[in-house]
Amino acid sequence: MTELPTFEDVAEAAARINPHIHKTRIVGSGMLNRYLGAEMMFLCENQQRGGSFKTRGALNSVIARFDRGEISSEHGILTYSAGNHAQALALAASQMRIPLTVLMPTDAAHVKVEMTKSYGVTVEYYDPQTDDREEIAQAMAAERNLSIIPPFNDREIIAGQGTAVRELLMEVGRVDAIVLPVGGGGLIGGSSLVSKVFSPEAQIWGVEPEGGDDARQSLEKGEIVTIDNPDTVCDGVRTRRIGDLTFGLMQKNVTGITTVPDSDVFTCMKLVADRLKLIAEPTGVLGMAGAMKLIADGTLPRGSRIGVILSGGNVDMDTFASCITQADDAVEQMQRYGR
Repeated sequence: MTELPTFEDVAEAAARINPHIHKTRIVGSGMLNRYLGAEMMFLCENQQRGGSFKTRGALNSVIARFDRGEISSEHGILTYSAGNHAQALALAASQMRIPLTVLMPTDAAHVKVEMTKSYGVTVEYYDPQTDDREEIAQAMAAERNLSIIPPFNDREIIAGQGTAVRELLMEVGRVDAIVLPVGGGGLIGGSSLVSKVFSPEAQIWGVEPEGGDDARQSLEKGEIVTIDNPDTVCDGVRTRRIGDLTFGLMQKNVTGITTVPDSDVFTCMKLVADRLKLIAEPTGVLGMAGAMKLIADGTLPRGSRIGVILSGGNVDMDTFASCITQADDAVEQMQRYGR
């Protein structure tokens, strides 16, 4: 296993990417806080360039590799992603004028495919039911002389993702908990490095959908667990397994992983729209859904200050409408969670 990233890697990533990213807002809802009896602070990475926090890691990885001479306008990149990493890397590659090929699943969200293509990159497809995307990517990269930048199990990707929580904690100070979505683990891995320095007593919780809990199983068993075909509306976390780097960071730093049903995701999408006046994709509200569950079951005590990342906003309006129409009344849901 490659040496694990450090807090210094995150600090270097922040200096590298700050000229190229948005400093996203931190928002909250007084009504939501009153019902829950806790203060939730949301970093709006759904409004980041490329529509998600993934732009941070992508820019850090591309710029660092370019500076080292590993990639160029003649020597391109290959990646594999269901959408947000694909868009983020497409943005970064187009900015640096480096050719990019993206391997996407055949069931990827249409809006994410089209946004990825809009940057002028090459998109090819694999069948997520039968194909191993990493094996296909390795073969393609060798055949075409491309450098692979994976979506999460990469030192510079992890460090770049950690800059989101760095910004959050630099602004709000100490928190009692940070609650984050977990797919491959890049965000929670990088964020844990920052939290241990800026708010060392804070609990660090990951959130997965019930239909895709490979990280939870991995931490419980002490080894990386692979699952088949995660079944969830949260397409951004339909990973079959976490990486060795992200697993190592989670084992060292993460308090635990909780899971939520898709129905809670629908509720939180509606709450974010009703209370924060923001659009978030299903994966984007996993942190919020997990935080509300942890408050409701007493894992996080009343009065806690909780940092949450709205991790993405790349959702087409038909899907968004379908999700929120499946949610119950927002105020009723706040009351239910606040009991």
